[in-house]
Amino acid sequence: MRFNPRIVVLVAAITLAYEISSEAFAQGGKRPGGIQNQVGGKVMNGRKKGGGQGKANGDESPSAHLPPGFQELSRDEVKQLDSLCNRFINWIADSKSRERASLLSIGDYFGAMDTPKERNNNADGNPRISETDIGFYVLSLLTSDQRSQLAKLVVSQRAAIADYERHRADILAQLKSVPTNETSERGFDRAIAESARAVGQLEISIAVAQARVFADIFKVLTAEQREFLILVRSNPIAINYNNGSIAAVRETLATHDVKDQEAIAVLAYKAACFCTGTATQNAASLPSMNAGLVGNQSSGGDKEGRATGALLSALTPTQQQSMYQLLANQVKTLMTQSIQRRQVVLALDASKTGNSMVERKLQQIGGQISQTDAQSAVNEVRTFALIKRSLTEPQRLFIQQNFVPTVSENP
Repeated sequence: MRFNPRIVVLVAAITLAYEISSEAFAQGGKRPGGIQNQVGGKVMNGRKKGGGQGKANGDESPSAHLPPGFQELSRDEVKQLDSLCNRFINWIADSKSRERASLLSIGDYFGAMDTPKERNNNADGNPRISETDIGFYVLSLLTSDQRSQLAKLVVSQRAAIADYERHRADILAQLKSVPTNETSERGFDRAIAESARAVGQLEISIAVAQARVFADIFKVLTAEQREFLILVRSNPIAINYNNGSIAAVRETLATHDVKDQEAIAVLAYKAACFCTGTATQNAASLPSMNAGLVGNQSSGGDKEGRATGALLSALTPTQQQSMYQLLANQVKTLMTQSIQRRQVVLALDASKTGNSMVERKLQQIGGQISQTDAQSAVNEVRTFALIKRSLTEPQRLFIQQNFVPTVSENP
């Protein structure tokens, strides 16, 4: 038998490729430039990428605490990973936290103010001011007629919001029993995609109705009101939780029940974001923590981040690879949704200058966003189920004892 050097080279290449793929996590294999470079996108929200275990400008890399194979993630990818791992633990524990959408997250197309979640207290020791508190402060800056417009909006949207919450809850219930055989999967995926499309269209209708009222308020704001609202937008954490204006406006709303008071304040917060931000600024804002069908269960704080590193270290290389691939798919999904969300935000923002909104076209985009969200959620559940089935008994017990209680303590 004659020696064929080409066959030897081919076998060596195949062997090397197999070794690289199977040893990447175990021996510290890295993915250059983070996930987003792989999918051809830019860093989310314009923030810096990771950079392994080193430090950039004297700060520790956001991914330095993660196991090998995850240390090239960008800051925003790390936050997404925190959220993903938190949902994984909640899923294992069968937690029902955050299943109900907040009024802030429904129709979340109006931007947000920078209120860092990791700051538990303000400089004077008071609790961190919430978006609702900011909303009450905004209400104190509005006229009685402007407040009345928001109160009427709350009443007019009760039925639509109740429908949205009911349909969203139905989809979440379906996600708890995702089929695993191929024949059932196809029918399930089609059914849940159709349900998600309807939910997305309904959410757009809610957002459009809100934008119309916000635009009406924007057009009659005085110069002094606009200046004050801009100050609130630029430094919301400076607002004192015990501000007398907040207490005063609560008294003016005493004729409404507590739930409606909170809803009016949430709308005031959203209106302030809409009125003070440009379309570009508001489009760049990330959705609230429990926006969409599943939501982001974690704000990416240090507690969640360190838990993420510890959880991943408890998984095998194969299990880590499944989690990494799921993260990569969700990063790509988020990039697609960001483009779609920007279209909606730009259209809503145009109503400030009297431009009409084509609601049917926006509903189509909203349906696509929600369908993508649903498919991502289905893939997530299937991956979680795959990882859970592969857990050894020591792994299962370790996760149950050391991570589930931590998550259940989160608000």
